[in-house]
Amino acid sequence: MPSNNENKSPSSQSLAGKLAILYAITTFSVLLVASGLLYWSIHDHLQQEHQKLLTAKITDLRQYFKSSSVFGEMLHDLIDVEHHHSQMPHSSAIHPGIPHHVLVRILNEQGDLLIESDARLPLSASLEFPVVKEQDFETIGIVKVTPDNSQSYLLGSAWAIAESSGELSKLLIQVSLELAQDETLISEYQRTLVGVLVFGVLASALAGFWVTRRGLLPLRQITAAIQNINVQQLNERVDSGRWPKEIALLAKAFDEMLGRLDQSFGQLSRFSADLAHELRTPVNNLMGEAEVALSRDRDAQEYRHVLESNMEECTRIARMIDELLFLARAEDPKTEINCTVLQIENEFRAIKEFYSSVASEQQVEIVCTANQVELYADPGLLRRVLSNLISNAMRYTKTHGTINLSASYSSDQMVKITISDTGDGIDPDFLPHIFDRFFRADKSRHRDNQGSGLGLAIVKSIMELHGGQIVVTSQIQQGTIVELSFPAHQNS
Repeated sequence: MPSNNENKSPSSQSLAGKLAILYAITTFSVLLVASGLLYWSIHDHLQQEHQKLLTAKITDLRQYFKSSSVFGEMLHDLIDVEHHHSQMPHSSAIHPGIPHHVLVRILNEQGDLLIESDARLPLSASLEFPVVKEQDFETIGIVKVTPDNSQSYLLGSAWAIAESSGELSKLLIQVSLELAQDETLISEYQRTLVGVLVFGVLASALAGFWVTRRGLLPLRQITAAIQNINVQQLNERVDSGRWPKEIALLAKAFDEMLGRLDQSFGQLSRFSADLAHELRTPVNNLMGEAEVALSRDRDAQEYRHVLESNMEECTRIARMIDELLFLARAEDPKTEINCTVLQIENEFRAIKEFYSSVASEQQVEIVCTANQVELYADPGLLRRVLSNLISNAMRYTKTHGTINLSASYSSDQMVKITISDTGDGIDPDFLPHIFDRFFRADKSRHRDNQGSGLGLAIVKSIMELHGGQIVVTSQIQQGTIVELSFPAHQNS
């Protein structure tokens, strides 16, 4: 049944396309915010400029009325001057050279029109000027109106005091400013902003797509390089030195993965070859003895001898299979071990008693020093570790030699068990490989054919299950030292 990963088809979306869309969205957002701020700034500036303009007109007229009597022809002349001044181009930073089109009219206290700046273009009667209290000669009322949805006006009203023939009178000043040209300017600005926004988004999308395609070129090149690597070319490398920094990290990680795969394939190939070799020897022995036994009739004693020899070979094969199965289980991350607090002294005593007869036969002394050390470990696995190491030490320790077992607490909160011997030692060139399966440092030194080459591999797996470490140091003709480091406290 296919897995979920097999059912998933590769994504058809382009990373360059996605990034181009993100660029366009980002540009659109930035331009939209910037355009909105500019539009609001210009619109607000125009409003403030217009209000200042009307306020200045009304203030000037108030000053004229206070300083002199301006009725009659003088009033007409004053209004004409203001009117002509308003029609002249002004120096606004936003729309320079455009006239104001300000209209002024003066009413008396009863509301009768006294003078209007341009009688040919009277103000519409529908315009509602802001209402200002008659006794208030300081306030200036300003309001924006749009009568009948036509063009907009900015209207200002204020009361002023004038003196005529020794009498004080009140005048109502009304000023209007056409906003048609400003609204046209704002509309043109809006269209310009929309054009800039559209152009900016399109340009950003195209530029983003092009930049992304260029930026992803090394990724496509490294993909092509990876596609050329197969099982027969695991020694090839992607050469991360010529890639950009970000891609170089990916290339380096891939090269490291290739290195691990190459090493694993090599180990697997060697393991398969070694396994075939190790199994071929006992199988050939079984077949050879069977052929010899069947070559002629033999008595019961001879057949018994053949069966006993075959039984030894079968036992050797069974032991090898058991060790391989143990290694397979030890490599499973789900494997659990049953740890308990152990007295190292008791474990040493049991191992020493087990090997006492062999040690006596080989005239090898086993010395144990436990120092009342406690260890949190799986009892069965610990005995297997000690048994494998003592067995190796016995195999290579000469007559009258010594094997020392000691335990102590280290400064880094670890329990350290040391097994040292005075044996032949191990060549430094072989030390990196002694934990490989079926590896034998020197086949010529074997005093028997009982070893399978899996003992140290099993020891290393057991130490990893306990979260510990194993370190081996050795010198030729001086002996070997094996240090086992167990965590002082470990959860079960």
